[in-house]
Amino acid sequence: IRKLVGDYLIAGEQAIIMPARIDAQISSVQLIWEDGTKKFLAGGVIAGTSHRIAKGTDTWLCEGYATGLSLRAALKGLRRSDTILCCFSAGNVAAVARKIGGKGYVVTDNDKPQPQFDGLGTGEYWARQSGLPYLMPPEFGDLNDYHQSHGIFAVQKLVTAFIRETRR
Repeated sequence: IRKLVGDYLIAGEQAIIMPARIDAQISSVQLIWEDGTKKFLAGGVIAGTSHRIAKGTDTWLCEGYATGLSLRAALKGLRRSDTILCCFSAGNVAAVARKIGGKGYVVTDNDKPQPQFDGLGTGEYWARQSGLPYLMPPEFGDLNDYHQSHGIFAVQKLVTAFIRETRR
C-alpha cells in the first residue's frame, strides 16, 4: 500500500528503522517498509555510514539489511561470532571498508554487468574497490535471495568455502 501524505511517501503501515552511523554518531535513518520500499531521511549523510547487526572478531560488510540477516544466520550456524555491518549501498561498502581494522570481508550482490563498471556488476565492482576479499552468490541477486531460494545450509556452504579459500 503506497500513498502520498503531504510530501511524504508512505509505503505501508509499518517500517523497519535502521540508524545509519558514522562511528557512534547517527547521521541518518533508513526506513524499510514491508513491500521493500527504502527511503532515507532527507538531509542526512549516508557516505561512510553503516548499521551494525552483530559484533565479533572479523568484520563482514554487506549492502542491505536482509543480506546482513542471512549472513548472520549462516555465521551463527557455523558457530562464528563476527561483526556484520550493513552499508546501505554497493558504493558505500568501499567507503566503510577503508575505516575498518582487522580482518574484513565483503558479501556483495550478484548484479547485472554494467558497461560503466568494465562489465562487472555494481556490487562486484565496489567490492573490488574495497580491497577486501569478497563473496558473491553464484546466481543473480543478493545473499538473502540465495538464502530464500536454497536455504540456510546452502548459504553456510558458500560461506565455509569462501573462508577456506581466503585462508590459502
